[in-house]
Amino acid sequence: MTETTLAPLKLAVVGHTNTGKTSLLRTLTRNTYFGEVRNSPGTTRHVEGVRLKIADQTLIELFDTPGMEDSMALLDYLQRLTNEQGRMDEPERIALFLQTPEANERFEQEARVLRQLLQSDAGLYVIDVRDPVLAKHKDEIRVLAQCGKPLLPVLNFTRSPEQRIEEWRTALAHLGLHALAEFDTVAPALNGEALLYEKLALLVSAAHSEQLQLLSVDVAQQRQQRMQDAWRLLAELLVDVAAWRLISPSQKAILEKNVKTLHETIRLREE
Repeated sequence: MTETTLAPLKLAVVGHTNTGKTSLLRTLTRNTYFGEVRNSPGTTRHVEGVRLKIADQTLIELFDTPGMEDSMALLDYLQRLTNEQGRMDEPERIALFLQTPEANERFEQEARVLRQLLQSDAGLYVIDVRDPVLAKHKDEIRVLAQCGKPLLPVLNFTRSPEQRIEEWRTALAHLGLHALAEFDTVAPALNGEALLYEKLALLVSAAHSEQLQLLSVDVAQQRQQRMQDAWRLLAELLVDVAAWRLISPSQKAILEKNVKTLHETIRLREE
């Protein structure tokens, strides 16, 4: 660990409703109680934050945001703002939108997302790859891109037989998003977190890449420790089972009962 205090990397977790944003944060933080997860859209209605630390130093701040619901209408509204105000940078246009009454009324959910993304260093755009690519998804990405922040698509539910990974890859490339990460929150790959941080490090500033490197090393060390603990527990189980002796009468009924007891005891120990 470096002695220099590193400024935390702030990441906004964004995307359409019900794509697994909160589940991603639960997986990365190993906190099954973070947020609320339901099989219905719009479960998260406000911004929630969580920190990833090593040795009491915060390396990453993750912000779970509400799902975007009306990006097509919002994109049209942003275009009208441009027509009324004249040419301006896209982040300036988003900042102007956040000052309008619509940001507190019709587009309240979208405003919360955009406000947090503007305040963050980058965004993780979570995608349910079981969904077909629709116009609303494309407009959603176009709106998010106007914040001027690096955006890393995170493909979720990639192990589902209904996945449309190639369809999404093509659509994202057409929108200028060529770097992406596959991270199934239901059954993540063993090196899934490390690959996610690796892809993210390519997009953020060099000042923040060190935090991601430290986290990748820590994740690898934790995985190795869990593997060693698992082998130790398995070895202890095998030794105990091999050393166990149970004296039983030769009567068939009693012998079968004792064998069943032995099997149940071992099964409980395995759990």
